[in-house]
Amino acid sequence: MVIINRVINITNSIGINMARSISIVMLLIFASISLSGCLFSNDKDGGIELIVDHDSDFETIIETYSEGELVQINPARFEFDFAKTTASKTIQSFGINPLDGRDSIEIDASNDSILSIEFYEHGMYEVDAYAIDSNGVRTNLSIGLRVDLRIEWTQTDTNNPLALPFNPEPANQGQNAKMIEIISNVENPSLVNTIGDSGQSIQLTWQLVDELDDICQTRNGQINDGNTMMWQTLYFNTYMLHELRIVMDDGQDSINVNQSVSILYDN
Repeated sequence: MVIINRVINITNSIGINMARSISIVMLLIFASISLSGCLFSNDKDGGIELIVDHDSDFETIIETYSEGELVQINPARFEFDFAKTTASKTIQSFGINPLDGRDSIEIDASNDSILSIEFYEHGMYEVDAYAIDSNGVRTNLSIGLRVDLRIEWTQTDTNNPLALPFNPEPANQGQNAKMIEIISNVENPSLVNTIGDSGQSIQLTWQLVDELDDICQTRNGQINDGNTMMWQTLYFNTYMLHELRIVMDDGQDSINVNQSVSILYDN
Protein backbone atom coordinates (compact mmCIF):
# COMPACT_ATOMS: atom_id res chain seq x y z
CA MET A 1 0.00 0.00 0.00
CA VAL A 2 1.28 3.46 -0.91
CA ILE A 3 1.33 5.92 1.98
CA ILE A 4 2.09 9.60 1.65
CA ASN A 5 2.34 11.55 4.87
CA ARG A 6 4.14 14.40 6.49
CA VAL A 7 4.55 15.91 9.93
CA ILE A 8 5.19 19.62 10.28
CA ASN A 9 6.10 21.53 13.46
CA ILE A 10 4.59 25.00 13.33
CA THR A 11 5.56 27.77 15.71
CA ASN A 12 2.31 29.63 15.18
CA SER A 13 -1.19 28.15 15.17
CA ILE A 14 -2.08 27.21 11.61
CA GLY A 15 -5.66 26.39 10.63
CA ILE A 16 -7.05 23.72 8.43
CA ASN A 17 -7.60 26.11 5.53
CA MET A 18 -3.92 27.08 5.34
CA ALA A 19 -2.89 23.45 5.66
CA ARG A 20 -5.17 22.49 2.81
CA SER A 21 -3.34 24.87 0.48
CA ILE A 22 -0.18 22.84 1.03
CA SER A 23 -1.90 19.75 -0.33
CA ILE A 24 -3.15 21.26 -3.59
CA VAL A 25 -0.24 19.91 -5.63
CA MET A 26 -0.69 16.44 -4.14
CA LEU A 27 -4.40 16.41 -4.86
CA LEU A 28 -3.96 17.53 -8.45
CA ILE A 29 -1.99 14.36 -9.03
CA PHE A 30 -4.74 12.09 -7.77
CA ALA A 31 -8.07 13.90 -8.17
CA SER A 32 -9.77 15.29 -11.25
CA ILE A 33 -11.74 18.49 -11.06
CA SER A 34 -14.54 18.69 -13.57
CA LEU A 35 -15.09 21.68 -15.79
CA SER A 36 -18.41 23.30 -16.51
CA GLY A 37 -20.30 21.75 -19.38
CA CYS A 38 -23.22 21.80 -21.74
CA LEU A 39 -24.83 18.42 -22.41
CA PHE A 40 -27.53 17.68 -24.95
CA SER A 41 -29.80 14.93 -26.25
CA ASN A 42 -31.56 15.22 -29.60
CA ASP A 43 -34.80 13.24 -29.95
CA LYS A 44 -35.58 13.67 -33.63
CA ASP A 45 -38.81 11.63 -33.49
CA GLY A 46 -40.14 13.52 -30.49
CA GLY A 47 -38.93 16.89 -31.73
CA ILE A 48 -37.12 17.81 -28.49
CA GLU A 49 -33.50 18.92 -28.38
CA LEU A 50 -32.67 18.69 -24.69
CA ILE A 51 -29.75 20.94 -23.72
CA VAL A 52 -28.65 21.16 -20.09
CA ASP A 53 -25.99 23.59 -18.84
CA HIS A 54 -24.37 23.00 -15.45
CA ASP A 55 -21.48 24.79 -13.77
CA SER A 56 -19.91 21.70 -12.21
CA ASP A 57 -20.31 17.96 -11.91
CA PHE A 58 -18.14 17.90 -8.74
CA GLU A 59 -19.21 19.25 -5.34
CA THR A 60 -18.34 18.58 -1.69
CA ILE A 61 -20.50 17.94 1.36
CA ILE A 62 -19.08 19.69 4.43
CA GLU A 63 -19.91 18.34 7.88
CA THR A 64 -18.81 20.50 10.81
CA TYR A 65 -18.29 19.08 14.30
CA SER A 66 -17.50 20.92 17.53
CA GLU A 67 -16.53 19.02 20.68
CA GLY A 68 -17.70 15.81 19.03
CA GLU A 69 -21.18 17.12 18.15
CA LEU A 70 -22.44 17.68 14.60
CA VAL A 71 -23.33 21.38 14.34
CA GLN A 72 -23.79 21.92 10.60
CA ILE A 73 -24.11 20.10 7.27
CA ASN A 74 -23.61 21.91 3.98
CA PRO A 75 -24.87 19.56 1.26
CA ALA A 76 -23.41 19.22 -2.22
CA ARG A 77 -25.64 21.34 -4.47
CA PHE A 78 -25.85 21.13 -8.26
CA GLU A 79 -27.71 23.54 -10.53
CA PHE A 80 -29.00 22.74 -14.02
CA ASP A 81 -30.20 25.20 -16.66
CA PHE A 82 -32.56 23.95 -19.39
CA ALA A 83 -32.99 27.37 -21.08
CA LYS A 84 -31.37 26.30 -24.37
CA THR A 85 -33.69 23.34 -24.84
CA THR A 86 -35.89 23.56 -27.97
CA ALA A 87 -38.86 21.55 -29.22
CA SER A 88 -41.38 21.48 -32.07
CA LYS A 89 -44.18 21.46 -29.47
CA THR A 90 -44.56 23.52 -26.32
CA ILE A 91 -42.37 22.22 -23.50
CA GLN A 92 -44.41 21.75 -20.35
CA SER A 93 -41.87 20.68 -17.77
CA PHE A 94 -38.21 20.09 -16.99
CA GLY A 95 -37.04 17.65 -14.37
CA ILE A 96 -34.22 15.79 -12.64
CA ASN A 97 -34.61 12.24 -11.33
CA PRO A 98 -31.80 11.62 -8.76
CA LEU A 99 -32.18 7.83 -9.19
CA ASP A 100 -31.35 7.31 -5.52
CA GLY A 101 -34.81 6.53 -4.18
CA ARG A 102 -36.01 10.11 -3.99
CA ASP A 103 -38.81 11.52 -6.15
CA SER A 104 -38.02 13.51 -9.27
CA ILE A 105 -37.67 17.28 -8.97
CA GLU A 106 -39.81 18.95 -11.64
CA ILE A 107 -40.53 22.55 -12.65
CA ASP A 108 -43.05 24.24 -14.95
CA ALA A 109 -41.14 25.12 -18.13
CA SER A 110 -43.31 28.18 -18.73
CA ASN A 111 -42.17 29.74 -15.45
CA ASP A 112 -38.56 28.64 -14.99
CA SER A 113 -35.68 26.80 -16.64
CA ILE A 114 -33.31 26.31 -13.68
CA LEU A 115 -33.55 23.67 -10.99
CA SER A 116 -31.15 22.36 -8.35
CA ILE A 117 -30.60 19.15 -6.45
CA GLU A 118 -28.77 18.50 -3.17
CA PHE A 119 -26.90 15.44 -1.90
CA TYR A 120 -26.18 14.63 1.75
CA GLU A 121 -24.25 11.39 1.13
CA HIS A 122 -20.91 11.13 -0.67
CA GLY A 123 -20.53 8.96 -3.77
CA MET A 124 -20.70 8.87 -7.56
CA TYR A 125 -24.20 9.48 -8.94
CA GLU A 126 -26.01 9.25 -12.26
CA VAL A 127 -29.02 11.57 -12.49
CA ASP A 128 -31.63 11.66 -15.23
CA ALA A 129 -32.45 15.08 -16.71
CA TYR A 130 -35.58 15.27 -18.86
CA ALA A 131 -38.03 17.50 -20.71
CA ILE A 132 -41.70 16.76 -21.46
CA ASP A 133 -43.68 18.53 -24.18
CA SER A 134 -47.41 19.20 -24.52
CA ASN A 135 -47.95 15.82 -26.25
CA GLY A 136 -46.38 13.99 -23.34
CA VAL A 137 -43.22 13.22 -25.30
CA ARG A 138 -40.27 12.86 -22.96
CA THR A 139 -36.56 13.17 -23.78
CA ASN A 140 -33.95 12.07 -21.25
CA LEU A 141 -30.27 12.79 -20.64
CA SER A 142 -27.98 10.98 -18.17
CA ILE A 143 -25.54 13.17 -16.20
CA GLY A 144 -22.74 11.86 -13.97
CA LEU A 145 -22.03 13.67 -10.68
CA ARG A 146 -19.22 13.35 -8.16
CA VAL A 147 -19.92 14.09 -4.48
CA ASP A 148 -16.97 14.23 -2.05
CA LEU A 149 -17.18 14.62 1.72
CA ARG A 150 -15.09 16.80 4.04
CA ILE A 151 -15.43 16.47 7.82
CA GLU A 152 -14.20 19.49 9.78
CA TRP A 153 -13.54 18.70 13.45
CA THR A 154 -12.53 20.95 16.34
CA GLN A 155 -12.02 20.24 20.02
CA THR A 156 -10.56 22.65 22.56
CA ASP A 157 -8.92 22.42 25.96
CA THR A 158 -8.84 18.64 26.19
CA ASN A 159 -6.34 16.06 27.40
CA ASN A 160 -8.57 13.20 26.20
CA PRO A 161 -9.30 13.90 22.51
CA LEU A 162 -12.36 12.23 21.04
CA ALA A 163 -11.96 9.83 18.12
CA LEU A 164 -13.17 11.14 14.76
CA PRO A 165 -15.24 8.37 13.12
CA PHE A 166 -15.93 8.24 9.37
CA ASN A 167 -17.28 5.84 6.78
CA PRO A 168 -15.53 5.99 3.38
CA GLU A 169 -18.01 3.59 1.73
CA PRO A 170 -20.72 5.26 -0.38
CA ALA A 171 -24.29 4.95 0.88
CA ASN A 172 -25.56 4.36 -2.68
CA GLN A 173 -23.44 1.17 -2.98
CA GLY A 174 -21.71 2.66 -6.01
CA GLN A 175 -18.09 3.25 -6.90
CA ASN A 176 -15.78 3.47 -3.91
CA ALA A 177 -13.75 6.58 -3.17
CA LYS A 178 -10.21 6.81 -4.51
CA MET A 179 -8.52 8.04 -1.34
CA ILE A 180 -8.81 9.72 2.04
CA GLU A 181 -6.94 12.91 2.92
CA ILE A 182 -6.24 13.70 6.57
CA ILE A 183 -5.00 17.06 7.85
CA SER A 184 -4.72 17.21 11.64
CA ASN A 185 -3.42 20.22 13.58
CA VAL A 186 -2.76 19.83 17.31
CA GLU A 187 -1.86 22.91 19.38
CA ASN A 188 -0.15 22.92 22.76
CA PRO A 189 -1.34 26.36 23.90
CA SER A 190 0.97 28.54 25.96
CA LEU A 191 0.35 28.80 29.67
CA VAL A 192 0.01 32.49 30.38
CA ASN A 193 -0.07 34.25 33.71
CA THR A 194 1.18 31.10 35.44
CA ILE A 195 3.88 32.02 37.94
CA GLY A 196 6.86 29.72 37.90
CA ASP A 197 5.52 27.48 35.14
CA SER A 198 6.42 28.09 31.50
CA GLY A 199 4.39 25.14 30.27
CA GLN A 200 5.40 21.66 29.23
CA SER A 201 5.90 19.82 25.99
CA ILE A 202 3.40 17.06 25.23
CA GLN A 203 3.79 13.66 23.58
CA LEU A 204 1.06 12.22 21.44
CA THR A 205 0.36 9.59 18.81
CA TRP A 206 -1.93 9.89 15.82
CA GLN A 207 -3.62 6.64 14.80
CA LEU A 208 -5.79 5.80 11.82
CA VAL A 209 -7.73 2.70 12.85
CA ASP A 210 -10.18 0.50 10.91
CA GLU A 211 -13.29 -1.25 12.25
CA LEU A 212 -11.24 -4.35 13.09
CA ASP A 213 -9.19 -2.13 15.42
CA ASP A 214 -6.14 -2.56 13.20
CA ILE A 215 -3.85 0.48 13.14
CA CYS A 216 -3.50 1.38 9.46
CA GLN A 217 -1.28 4.45 9.87
CA THR A 218 0.38 6.02 12.90
CA ARG A 219 2.65 8.93 13.74
CA ASN A 220 4.29 10.04 16.99
CA GLY A 221 4.88 13.66 17.88
CA GLN A 222 6.19 16.00 20.53
CA ILE A 223 4.82 19.53 20.71
CA ASN A 224 6.55 22.21 22.77
CA ASP A 225 4.61 24.77 24.77
CA GLY A 226 2.97 27.31 22.47
CA ASN A 227 3.58 25.29 19.30
CA THR A 228 1.41 23.42 16.82
CA MET A 229 2.15 20.20 14.94
CA MET A 230 0.40 19.06 11.76
CA TRP A 231 0.01 15.51 10.47
CA GLN A 232 -0.97 15.34 6.83
CA THR A 233 -1.44 12.03 5.06
CA LEU A 234 -3.18 10.26 2.17
CA TYR A 235 -4.73 6.84 2.68
CA PHE A 236 -6.00 4.54 -0.05
CA ASN A 237 -8.08 1.90 1.76
CA THR A 238 -11.59 3.24 1.24
CA TYR A 239 -13.42 0.23 2.70
CA MET A 240 -14.75 -0.32 6.24
CA LEU A 241 -15.46 2.14 9.03
CA HIS A 242 -12.43 4.05 10.35
CA GLU A 243 -11.48 6.35 13.22
CA LEU A 244 -8.83 9.04 13.50
CA ARG A 245 -7.48 8.97 17.05
CA ILE A 246 -5.10 11.17 19.02
CA VAL A 247 -3.63 9.28 21.97
CA MET A 248 -2.00 11.15 24.87
CA ASP A 249 -0.36 9.99 28.08
CA ASP A 250 -2.22 10.72 31.32
CA GLY A 251 -1.39 13.90 33.22
CA GLN A 252 -0.36 16.03 30.24
CA ASP A 253 -1.47 19.59 29.49
CA SER A 254 -4.65 20.18 27.51
CA ILE A 255 -4.50 20.63 23.74
CA ASN A 256 -6.60 22.14 20.95
CA VAL A 257 -7.45 19.98 17.93
CA ASN A 258 -8.37 21.31 14.49
CA GLN A 259 -8.52 18.66 11.78
CA SER A 260 -10.26 17.50 8.63
CA VAL A 261 -10.93 14.19 6.91
CA SER A 262 -11.79 14.30 3.20
CA ILE A 263 -13.22 11.38 1.22
CA LEU A 264 -12.25 11.93 -2.41
CA TYR A 265 -13.52 10.26 -5.58
CA ASP A 266 -12.11 9.90 -9.07
CA ASN A 267 -14.21 11.10 -12.00
